[in-house]
Amino acid sequence: MKKGFRLCAVVLSVLLFAATFVGCDNTGNEGDDGSKTIEGQTFTVESPDKTIKAEAVLDKAGSLYYRVFKGNVPIVEYSALGFTLAEEDLSSGLAFEKKEDKVISLSYNNISGKSSKVECKANETKLTLRGARFYLNVTLRAYDDGYAFRYGIRDADGGSGTVTVSEENSQFALPTGSRVWMQAYRANPADTNCFSYEDAYKRFKSDSLGGKTVSMPMLYKAGASDYWSLITESELIGSGYYGSFLKEVASEPGSGKLQTVPSPAGVQQDNNVIAYPFTSPWRLGITGTLATVVESELTEKLYDDVEYWKPDDYDSLSAEEKKTYDYDWVEPGVGAWSWLQYYKKQNNWTMQNEYLDFAGEMGWKYLILDGGWKDGLNETNFKNFTARAHEKGVKIIVWCNGLEDFGGGDKNVLVNTLKKWKSLGVDGIKPDFFDGCAAGTHPKHQGEDANTIAWYETLYQETAKLQMVVNCHGSNKPTGERRKYPHVLTREAICGEESYKTSGALNVNAMFTRGVVGPTDFTPLVKTGGTIDGWVNNSNTTMGQQMALALLYETGMSSMAGTIEQYRDAQINAFYKALPAARDETRFIGGEPDDYYCAAIKAGDAWFVAGINADGEREIEFDYAFLGDGDYTAEIFTDGENRDTVNKTDKTVTKSSSEKIKMESNGGFAVRLVKN
Repeated sequence: MKKGFRLCAVVLSVLLFAATFVGCDNTGNEGDDGSKTIEGQTFTVESPDKTIKAEAVLDKAGSLYYRVFKGNVPIVEYSALGFTLAEEDLSSGLAFEKKEDKVISLSYNNISGKSSKVECKANETKLTLRGARFYLNVTLRAYDDGYAFRYGIRDADGGSGTVTVSEENSQFALPTGSRVWMQAYRANPADTNCFSYEDAYKRFKSDSLGGKTVSMPMLYKAGASDYWSLITESELIGSGYYGSFLKEVASEPGSGKLQTVPSPAGVQQDNNVIAYPFTSPWRLGITGTLATVVESELTEKLYDDVEYWKPDDYDSLSAEEKKTYDYDWVEPGVGAWSWLQYYKKQNNWTMQNEYLDFAGEMGWKYLILDGGWKDGLNETNFKNFTARAHEKGVKIIVWCNGLEDFGGGDKNVLVNTLKKWKSLGVDGIKPDFFDGCAAGTHPKHQGEDANTIAWYETLYQETAKLQMVVNCHGSNKPTGERRKYPHVLTREAICGEESYKTSGALNVNAMFTRGVVGPTDFTPLVKTGGTIDGWVNNSNTTMGQQMALALLYETGMSSMAGTIEQYRDAQINAFYKALPAARDETRFIGGEPDDYYCAAIKAGDAWFVAGINADGEREIEFDYAFLGDGDYTAEIFTDGENRDTVNKTDKTVTKSSSEKIKMESNGGFAVRLVKN
């Protein structure tokens, strides 16, 4: 697919002092609705549809605050902005310098993602504030589906250097009575600093977050309203910054006011030293109805008109070499993954050849070899294996320790190892343990410290040069980086089926949180329960839910974890052959956290609908209004008489038809719609 984009940025005003100043202290006054107001220089930016308004106020003490509304509903109450540096406090004593406004209009094509083409508009206000030594820029944006802000720090004399961040003062004051769905930091294993975003998203009241370190993304329902907002970060990779979490402001217990803090996992020495001029990652809130949140691609849209990554010597490359950076070699696809069934046999080439033949039979694009694949490797035989795979149209992905296999983060080792694997016919890698849980003799990186975030980018760049795709495991959450590195097709950062402990509620809540912000390698099964190669599977979901999960988690590289025999079952074989990896459209149909989730997916001429349920039986009804004209054949898979069976029915439907489906507790359904 060709990658096109256009960006129209119209500067509406430069050096514009279009602000209101009211002399008052920063304690504020009582508004007509009982809310507090902070008086000072006020700057407002509205979304193009005028439903979202973000307001910044610079008070008399030179401290900057912001708040956000959806219509008249407060989404974020007054919250602080700024930085406290060891060299200077950039959270108070700031003086207004200038204001610049801009209109953002953007269109681009996705190789993989929730949709094949994205269009968006936003309004932006950029404030320049002056401290004693440094300037602080605050860029505030309003989109129809949310808001975002980021910082810039530069020396007044235009020089460069480093500063030490004592505290990032970015806050999110949740409206009183908000309900929150979040994944709290919990070291895994408990005696380490490891954190891989592989726990459940659970519900809390906003006044009960004290003592918890909250990972992003975090979803909340704003007060007593019907609006939702999901807080996360974007453009972390390449920022020179560390990954961030949220924590209740210590001086305001029970307030629901959260402050941005460094990830507690694996903080290294000098983790908070940043180079200036500095541009921070975006902090954003996807805001609106649940449909708005689920369908949003705001985490990636914030990259604006970014071009796909090219090396510094791009202009000196030959025309053929330059084609690499068109990224036309990147292909979304389904992968066969035997590790969950046979984790002790990854170097059993009789078994791997069976899976290779099976992947070709199914028309799947990838075969994923996991840990142990290179034990006792015969390179000649392996090259014959990859050559046979390529003859069948199957690409080979190999697992690796994202640090240990590359000298603990040594670029030279990385380059030489990748070149070696490429010469053996390897098409991509599945790097693992970025969390440091298997740091071995090289505990250099861990979690989301600045060094590890920089290492991600080094790995992305070196794989791009060799036309190798990437599936990150043991990793941090996605922050939109596939806009710049489209060969990073998927990542873990999810409690998937390899955890052997998933449930309907866990999966439903992940759809509204982790699944919103980027590709998800969940590794769905066909049947759960029982023992798999010595492991007891404690997942309690039905076969109907597993079929649904193979559709609902958006990913550029699916990892199918069931057995060959299960996928060859005549009842479900055609469904799994038709699984899409690239989507043209994603539509939310219904659901709520803790209850159920249902969505429709368009891929080419086909549509799919899938739903998953938490606890208790549930009957849902939906229509097919999203279909085009004409008749469609609907293949409908629903929960069977026990959790390892499904019922299949075929019927003809049109866009005026509707469907009523019962889901068992922890159950689900899947529908494939093909135009007649």
